[in-house]
Amino acid sequence: MDAIVTAGGRPEPEDLLYPYTQGAPKAMVDVVGKPMIQWVLDALCQAQTVERVVVIGLPSDSGLICSKPMAYIPDQGDMLANIRAGVKKVIQMNPQAEYVLIASSDIPAVTSEAVDWIVNTAMQS
Repeated sequence: MDAIVTAGGRPEPEDLLYPYTQGAPKAMVDVVGKPMIQWVLDALCQAQTVERVVVIGLPSDSGLICSKPMAYIPDQGDMLANIRAGVKKVIQMNPQAEYVLIASSDIPAVTSEAVDWIVNTAMQS
C-alpha cells in the first residue's frame, strides 16, 4: 500500500505555534531533535505494509529521509485538494494502486506496528 502524508499548513503570526515556526511549515516543528513529520515518515518507512510515500506540502529539499521511494508535491491550498493531488501522484507512481493510506504529519508518536495494524485491519473488510 502507498501512503500520503499531509504536511501543508503554515502558522500565521496570531497562531500559538508561530513563535516556534516563524512561519515555516508546522510539519517541520522540532520534536525531540527532529522534525515532527520525520517521526511519521520513520513509522511509515519501517512498516511492512507501506511501499511508497507521497509528502504533500513540503519541498523536496526539506531534508527528510525515507528508505522507501518518496515523492513530494506542493500544497494545493486545502485538505481535499491535497488528498486528490496525493492520490493522483500515487497512481502515477503505481498504476496498480487500489488503496492508499492517508496520514497527517502531526502524529509523531505513531509506530510502524500501528501502521501495519491499521492497514491489515482495514484490508480485512
